Order: sequence, then C-alpha cells, then structure tokens
Amino acid sequence: MTHAALKVIRPVVRLSSLISPRTTGRLAFHLFCTPIGHAKVNDTTPQGRAARALFARATARQVTHGCGYVQTFRFEPEGVSRGTVLVLHGWTGQSLFMAGFIEPLLAQGFRVIAMDMPGHGASSGRRLNFALGIEAISAVVRDEQPLAGIVAHSFGGAVALAAVAGGVEGFPPITARRVVTVASPRAMQGYGRQFSQQLGLTQRGHHAFEAEVLAVAGRPMESFCGAEYLRRTLVPTLVMHAPDDKEIPFSDAEALAEAGSHVELRAMPGLGHRRILMSRAVQQAAAEFIAKN
Repeated sequence: MTHAALKVIRPVVRLSSLISPRTTGRLAFHLFCTPIGHAKVNDTTPQGRAARALFARATARQVTHGCGYVQTFRFEPEGVSRGTVLVLHGWTGQSLFMAGFIEPLLAQGFRVIAMDMPGHGASSGRRLNFALGIEAISAVVRDEQPLAGIVAHSFGGAVALAAVAGGVEGFPPITARRVVTVASPRAMQGYGRQFSQQLGLTQRGHHAFEAEVLAVAGRPMESFCGAEYLRRTLVPTLVMHAPDDKEIPFSDAEALAEAGSHVELRAMPGLGHRRILMSRAVQQAAAEFIAKN
C-alpha cells in the first residue's frame, strides 16, 4: 500500500478500530492476506522469453482444493526420475518467476512441479494465507510424497516450512527430504504487527487481527515461526539470502540458520529480494543441495 493511500486510510481505520475493534481487526487481517500489485513477467528480456518457452513444454493442470483450484506445471526429466521437487514462488509472484530453478533440477534427474499459489498467477481466489497455501500444497503433492525437496522464495518459503512441520490444523505434515528457502522470513507475527501499525489499528483491533489468524488456521500467529519449525522438524535446509534485501532483512535468514546444524546459510550479496531468483549461482546451489545424498 502506497504512502499516499495510507495517509488517507489511517484515520478511517483508527476511528473504525476504536468503534468496532473486532470487525475492523478481522477486515484488516483479510486485507493483510490479499496480494496487491502482482509482479509481471517481462517478456522483452531473455529470462522472460526463456521462462515462457520452458513453461510451454510443461504439462499444465488445474488441481482442485477446498477453496478453489491452483494451476500447476509438471516437468519430467530425461530417464528415470529421482523424485519430485515442488517449486513455490513468493508474495505477488507466480511460478514463471521460478523458471531458472527448474532446468538445474531436471538436469539432476528430478521431476519438478511448479504451482501458482492461491490468489496468484492462473490460480483461483483473491487471498493467500498459511491455511490456503498448505491446503493447496497438500492437494498438489498428495500422490508425490515423500518429496525429494521443496525450493521456495520469500513467503513461499515460509509456507513451505510450515507445511513440512504440519503448521496448520487439519493438514498432516508434508514429507520432504530437503528444503531450500530463498529470501524467506523467519516468522510472521512481526510483519503482522508492522502492518497493523501502518494501517492504524488500535491495540484491541490488533488483538482481533491475531484472533482471526487463530480462527482461520487453528494456531496463534506467534506459532508461524520458520525458525521454530526448523528446530522441530530437523529437515536439512539451505537458506539463501542477500544481505542487501530491503523487503526481508538478512537477520531473518540468520535467525533461521540458528535453528541448528541441519540448516546451512549462504549469503548472496548484491542480489536484493527478487534479483536473487535470476542468479545462476543461486539456482545451481539449490539443485545441488536437493541432490545431496
């Protein structure tokens, strides 16, 4: 949300939050879960054209879940598959942004499934939260488990860690041998609090905001913590993050790495939050980590 829009909406939200904190907090949470300003694939660049060409070769399929459907793209390696790797994009992205990770994984002998998360790309819906994301992932990989791995960017990485840990009531943990996160947050509660402050919610309004998380996901907001998921699951994980990332601070990656010796942190300087997806070094490192015995 732009600074100009916030200047207009903050006084309204503040007043509404004083009069009806419960309703305002609930509405604020649903706004928090609504991706605004979807990023576009630049078809004039070599990377954009290559991504389109690669996805034209995929087997496209819509997979239904409890709240709609998600668009998936399935890529098969030459010869016998070593297993399936799920590839997840980040907030306001789409699976095409993860195209650079697919060829290295195929070269390592893996089947790859890329999916547009709910409310993104060609998938249905207008919102995305942990419950929706894990519900969709569970439907997509139902017959593919145990997964050889998951490679995920930003919010997709947060959802992936929650999915592997069984972070939402009603959905069993996704079984994955290895996980790679790229520019992912350590936990969501701080970002929710920051959103509430920017929006102008009162303290009671923010309590209602977090209560809605509990109602939707069956778990309190403080439980959505990647570092805690990693400590609990002990799944070998590679965390790649740029120190100059201005959307998710590098300290989040450091916090994830502190979960234990099964977590490896690699700093990728100069790549920011989205350019990191275009780095061949990052793409190759992800494939090599998934391929480790």
